[in-house]
Amino acid sequence: MADDRIHLQVMTAGGVKYDKQARYVGIPLSGGSIGVLANHAPLMAAVEDGAVKCEYGDGQTEYVYVGTGVASVKDNEVCLLVRAAECAENIDLARAQAAAKRAEERIQSHAAEVDMLRAEASLHRALAREKTYGLFRNE
Repeated sequence: MADDRIHLQVMTAGGVKYDKQARYVGIPLSGGSIGVLANHAPLMAAVEDGAVKCEYGDGQTEYVYVGTGVASVKDNEVCLLVRAAECAENIDLARAQAAAKRAEERIQSHAAEVDMLRAEASLHRALAREKTYGLFRNE
C-alpha cells in the first residue's frame, strides 16, 4: 500500500542524489539517529555525517552516505539537504581508507601547521563512508 510509504529525497548543491519511496528511513542527526515512518511528526534537524538507512516493503534495504546538512520531515516527505551524498554501492572503499589514514597521520603529527578541526572532520567523513560501505556489504 502506498499510504505507508514516505518520499525520501537527498540533495546536494549539485542536485538530487537519491529519490525514492520507502517504508522506513533512518537518519543520522547531531543528537543521535532517528527513524522515520509514515505520518511522522514534522521535524527540522541538523544532519550528521553518516549512513541513511532506507527500508522498502519487499525486505530490501539501501544505504546512502550523507555529509552534514539539514533534514526536513513533513507530510510523508523527507528532504535531506547535505554537503555530500553517495549511494553505498558507489563508495570507493580504498579512497575512503586512504583519506582516513591521511587524516589520522595529520592528527598524530601534532604539527603546528595542522588544522586539527579540519583533520578531525576529514577523519569523521572518511570513517562514515567506510561504515556506510560496510553496512551495504553486511560487514
